[in-house]
Amino acid sequence: MSRPDRQKPLPPASGLAPGQEPGAGMSRRSGWRLGRVWGIVEPLSVALIYIFMLSQSWLRWMDPLIDFPRDLYMAWRLSEGDLLYGKLANYYGPLAQLMEAAGFRIFGVGLDTMIWMNITLTALIILGARTIFGALGNRLSVWVGSVTFLGVFAFGHYGTVANANFTAPYVAQTTYGFAGLLLLLWGVLRHLKTERPLWLGVAGLGWAVAYLDKPEPLLAGSGALGLYFLAQFVRRAQMKETEAKGQSPRQWAAESAIWLVGGFGVLWLAVFLFFLRQGGVAYAWLATNYVPHTMASSAFQQVVLNSGFMRQMLGFDHPWTNFVNQLTAGALLTLVCGLLAWATRQWARAAGGSTAQWAWGGTAVGVGLIGASLGIRANYWEGTGVAVVFPVYAAAAIYAWCSLRAAWQGREEASRLLGVAVVGVAAALMLARMILFGRFSQFGFFMMPLAVLWLLHVMIVEVARPAAGQLRANILLPAVFSVVVLSGALILMRYNLSAYRQKNFVVGEGRDHFYAFDPMSDPSGWLVEEMLASFRQRAPTAKSLVVFPEGIEANYLLRVPTPLAELEFQPVALGYAGPSHVLAELQAHPPEVIFLTHRDLTEFGANYFGEDEKSGRTIVEWIAQNYQLAGYIGSSAKTYSGHALDMLVPKNASRPGPPLEPAPGH
Repeated sequence: MSRPDRQKPLPPASGLAPGQEPGAGMSRRSGWRLGRVWGIVEPLSVALIYIFMLSQSWLRWMDPLIDFPRDLYMAWRLSEGDLLYGKLANYYGPLAQLMEAAGFRIFGVGLDTMIWMNITLTALIILGARTIFGALGNRLSVWVGSVTFLGVFAFGHYGTVANANFTAPYVAQTTYGFAGLLLLLWGVLRHLKTERPLWLGVAGLGWAVAYLDKPEPLLAGSGALGLYFLAQFVRRAQMKETEAKGQSPRQWAAESAIWLVGGFGVLWLAVFLFFLRQGGVAYAWLATNYVPHTMASSAFQQVVLNSGFMRQMLGFDHPWTNFVNQLTAGALLTLVCGLLAWATRQWARAAGGSTAQWAWGGTAVGVGLIGASLGIRANYWEGTGVAVVFPVYAAAAIYAWCSLRAAWQGREEASRLLGVAVVGVAAALMLARMILFGRFSQFGFFMMPLAVLWLLHVMIVEVARPAAGQLRANILLPAVFSVVVLSGALILMRYNLSAYRQKNFVVGEGRDHFYAFDPMSDPSGWLVEEMLASFRQRAPTAKSLVVFPEGIEANYLLRVPTPLAELEFQPVALGYAGPSHVLAELQAHPPEVIFLTHRDLTEFGANYFGEDEKSGRTIVEWIAQNYQLAGYIGSSAKTYSGHALDMLVPKNASRPGPPLEPAPGH
């Protein structure tokens, strides 16, 4: 996939090409100089925007109670020798946790260690995305994509709960898996350009990263590889023997598969041997195949089917209605943008031909998604920030079909179209979970970036290709699309920065301090601070602590482990392990201190922890029988004992204490 704009010969020393009129060479020289300046300014501006976003959101990315603290705690305990999937329950693949634990061992246990690791990983992700789309497009599309990624996705904060960003994600597997997918796509594109099998080994390595982390990038990477191998096989079947270098399509496929599997196996085997040393063959096999094992497990399927929260998050509560809404919105957007593309093409008087028609058809479909995917925060049918993801599937299908046709007919543009199609299919498959419920303000922060970057390429690069003979169209269309996209990105960037500026309440200290919302607007950070103060005041020598339903951050900040494998106990988490299993663990290993915190569980179908069996009623009953209050903070918000924060110790361990202080805002 060569880049024609970089293959133009430089002007001679005189500045004039043979037969060229005076003044024409100066124009080429000026363009060349402008290109060199832009080549410096463009990456520098992206780096400055990244630094600006970091500085404005510094230490304000994480949520005090929900999700991200789980990764902090696991990294600490793994660095101390605890077993993943044994002593520590984990819902996803092991690679991200192993990397974070290694960072803690090398650089010391601290929130700052994980933050700097994630900052570095995000920088690598940006470089990977820029490399991929730089090979497909031009510097303008790469720049617009980089700014959009930083403003909309890398630092997303679209509600009171954080964790929808790349610096403190809700699970580390989101960012590590996304990085693995980009590595896979980079290897595929390099192999497409050079035909060196070593690059398939690189793609296999990225495939293994996704396999060992999370299902979404694994699905996307597998689909992209499948399309690539199919298209290349068809393409080689049409080659002459001299062009194929004496290799039949089957021989090529066999050699390529060996390199791909080899790259995959290097990382997979290394992780397998690590777990083999820790717990034997069965344990190593489970750990290295945990993602497909979990997806196929009855426990996972039961949680998805029986949990109202999960059914809503996946769009299974009203699947047909959700799908029709997506389909209708996508059709309307496609129709409008199709008419726009047709009118623009007529104006530009672009050259005809099937390739141009395919490109414009893909553009018409791709443009339809841009408003929703970039977060024009409209309520199409229900839910603020619901993205219409259907058009990207149609756009990816168009380019995939076009590339297969071109490969079958041996056209020169086959490689370019195949590269665009492979990335497009990966982008579409990353949106699989969002097809019924496209709430970009939560899991969309890592599922949508690839699709948005791909559609930016379609609009800025592919839309101008049929009109390349018309200079005004070639310049005007990318410029208009870029302004529209950057305007939307700027709106969401300001929204995110506004949320970060409201977080000034200090939680933790030293290497572990961060900022949360003011207690009057959101008490999560304040609750964590009260847990730390209560524990240090009333049970400073205790060796074990459990926080219900969520609050593993307190364990991490106090450096006090939990005796339970489970780290959170909201109804969905309880559904995986089972309340009876958690109760058995409590009975076998009763903690020295228990905190019960007020946590609104209405989104999970319960008002508070212990309301019914699914939300831990038997657990709360057992606690009431065996523990007594050591201190509490009064509140009108109800938990089982009527307080916002209860500190409990085993009966006869200490005398109940008085209220600590009133809860703010009550």
